[in-house]
Amino acid sequence: MQRYFIQEKKENNIYLQPEDIHHIKKVMRNKVGDSVHCIDPFGKHYLCSIQDVETGCLKIDKEIEEWNELDIEVTLIYAMPKGDKFEFVLQKATELGVHRIVPLQSRRCVVKLDKQKFEKKLERYQKIVKEAAEQSYRSILPKIESIQTIASLSPYLTNYALVAYEESAKVGEHHNFKKVMQEIKTKQSLTIIVGSEGGFDEDEIEALEKMGVLRCSLGKRILRSETAPLYMLSVIGYHREME
Repeated sequence: MQRYFIQEKKENNIYLQPEDIHHIKKVMRNKVGDSVHCIDPFGKHYLCSIQDVETGCLKIDKEIEEWNELDIEVTLIYAMPKGDKFEFVLQKATELGVHRIVPLQSRRCVVKLDKQKFEKKLERYQKIVKEAAEQSYRSILPKIESIQTIASLSPYLTNYALVAYEESAKVGEHHNFKKVMQEIKTKQSLTIIVGSEGGFDEDEIEALEKMGVLRCSLGKRILRSETAPLYMLSVIGYHREME
């Protein structure tokens, strides 16, 4: 059954957004009386029936008990990569359960974006996240923050914070990620930080460490910038849901 994240709910009726109205009409070819699954901004799930295809008006038939989120909140801070890699990571990180994504402008980023330029792309980024969340049966929409610098990251650091650093792998550091996975408890939060193609400079790592961030290795191999956050989220998901 098709799922939609909704913004507008009035008493027993739900109203779809314009792009979702187009989807039920042109893609799904739904008709009056067809059932769809809706999720409100608070993570509540509803089984609904279509009342009017043209206006996207739905009637709530019943509330459904469902929650498909990790038991910890994971923030991904990701230095802006080249090309469309950021969009790829947005999509896959959403599927893997990320709670919040913070784009970062670090020294070695090839792509140079200020907040104004980033805001122009935000609508597209949010659409990618929404579609990925619907496809993967998420209960909430991950939030995309405005672009930050190393110096402005403190508000986004949570109970635990790790930065993936290739130099840590070279010197044989293979403990911090595992240690955090063993220590973190339900309802706590974790921040993971990943650099762009060029990684981080040592002084950037030192600045993060002064904020309480632990540098960590992701194993013996050096991963691409778009692979590293997905590897970390996969490990987190395995530890929280599969062990």
